[in-house]
Amino acid sequence: MFPMVRFFQLLLAICMWCAVVVPHATAQQLVAPLLLEDPSGTMTFAQVLQAEQAGRFRPGSANIGMSTSAYWMRFTVHAPPRGPAYPSDPALWFDTGNRTLQEVTLYQPDGEGGWRYTATGARYPFGQRPLPTDQFVFPIALQDDKETVLFLRVRSTAYMGIVVQPRVWQPQAYLDQMEWDRTGWQIYLGMAAALAGLYLLLWLYLREPDHLLYVLSLASLVWATCSAVGGYGGAYALFWPDAPRLEQSAWVGSLLAAGLFPVLFMARLTDLWQRLPRLGLALRWLVALNTVVATAILLLFWLWPESSVMLQQQLFVAGWLIWQPIYPLLLGGVAFVAWQGDRMARFILVAYLPAMLASLWTSVENLRGVPPTLALVMWAAAFEMLVMALALADRFHYERLNTFAARQSLLQSLRQSEQELERKVLQRTLAMNAEDKRTKELLYDILPMELARRPTARNQAQPARPPSATVLFTEFEGFDALAATMPAHRLNAELHEIFSAFDDIAKECGIRKIKVIGDAYLAASGLPKPCADHAQRCVRAGMKMIAYIEQRNRRHPFKWALCVGIHSGPLATGMVGKRQYAFDIWGDTVTIASHTESSSEGHGR
Repeated sequence: MFPMVRFFQLLLAICMWCAVVVPHATAQQLVAPLLLEDPSGTMTFAQVLQAEQAGRFRPGSANIGMSTSAYWMRFTVHAPPRGPAYPSDPALWFDTGNRTLQEVTLYQPDGEGGWRYTATGARYPFGQRPLPTDQFVFPIALQDDKETVLFLRVRSTAYMGIVVQPRVWQPQAYLDQMEWDRTGWQIYLGMAAALAGLYLLLWLYLREPDHLLYVLSLASLVWATCSAVGGYGGAYALFWPDAPRLEQSAWVGSLLAAGLFPVLFMARLTDLWQRLPRLGLALRWLVALNTVVATAILLLFWLWPESSVMLQQQLFVAGWLIWQPIYPLLLGGVAFVAWQGDRMARFILVAYLPAMLASLWTSVENLRGVPPTLALVMWAAAFEMLVMALALADRFHYERLNTFAARQSLLQSLRQSEQELERKVLQRTLAMNAEDKRTKELLYDILPMELARRPTARNQAQPARPPSATVLFTEFEGFDALAATMPAHRLNAELHEIFSAFDDIAKECGIRKIKVIGDAYLAASGLPKPCADHAQRCVRAGMKMIAYIEQRNRRHPFKWALCVGIHSGPLATGMVGKRQYAFDIWGDTVTIASHTESSSEGHGR
């Protein structure tokens, strides 16, 4: 996209260089004419000649401005001196410098003492013009070394004013100048069409509203530039030569479009409605009023063309007053946004400031009665066109960079999220492993390790009958009486502390805790995995338990008396329970160990 924009910029530079360097043809500028006003517009040429003889013509400017009167202008034209360029009587062209007046009639001597006239105007088809030129141009014949008097009658019967810039041209010089001007317009329109086509394709591809708004804005500004307060020249001759009313109404239509789409385009690019809501409200009102006034002019022009000329012209002046603040306010808001650092606003400010100044200058020229400087308008519009194309390309480039950065940021965020997820999964896995380890430890505390590793279904737990094992049974003497008087929380704390110590002793001595029933602690050794020293293990455990109780009684207020019974013999083992499994032992060995404990003497007090 950037090479194409640079190509257009180079093309514009060449065009502007040619416009400045290449010499243009010159013409004879006529002096200010003598004027005669015809308010009713009904004076005949004979009456005009009588008025001339009566001295009613007065010096004045050919640029009348807004008026509904017909004006007669008397010009005195001197024939150029005879020379190589003029071997015979010169045939010249009289250029009015106007292309908007509805009534334009030139009277010139016929060489036989009479007068002949040629009538044309914007209300006539293009084919009825004396010469096929953009402006109203008349062929004239001058006598050698004599002054020729010409009478020009002009009248505006629509909203445009009377602006005449009379000049006399050599025919070939005028044709050369016209051809040069049209070449400039063709280059300008070709560039506009290329850019509009490019961004229209981008809009069709990307569906980005900014590109469509740019195309509409570009088209409206080109439309207004080509109109430049009236007339489309070659386009009128090529496309709608027999529709003069369409030609004239399109002049106002260009003001409608140029006052709408560029405003929407610039406001959208700079987010002006949200950043400056009060300014946005004022611009909306101005655009709406401009639309109403232009629509009213068109309705009057089409429905009551002759009877509403004064009202049309008044509305045109009112529309001009409404139009003028639109772009200064808009560019003022854009300048404020640019001052805040908005890159796109700076592009817009550079692009539209020359076009706005050129538009303001030509409007002032038009109201002053001076022919507008169309080359200035075209240059400013071409500059705006290319700068805005560069701005959109720059925005597209930065949006692509921002999109890439956003994708990179998203990928980085996804990577961080993935790493965070992996960290959390690892933490959860470690926590679950720790929890599983703790669960296994608790299960091993409840069941023998060999049984805990087997399936937990009861029908799969095989009972066993070890031939020789040792059972340890302990109980506290006088427990029932003590439990009846001791607070529950205190009793629970005492038993928890004692049995926790017994669990540690059992693990240390290599015996297995079977269960706790009240104050009774049952443990065994030699099961489910047999061992040769199962009796010694239980004896060591019992002695350590007694030693622990004796040591504890010396430093605690409650004194416990521990009875211990130990017996060795065959046993039956297995798992019981449906929901809460329990490993248990049965047999005479257990019963004898219990009786031994009951018959033993309490230790510890």
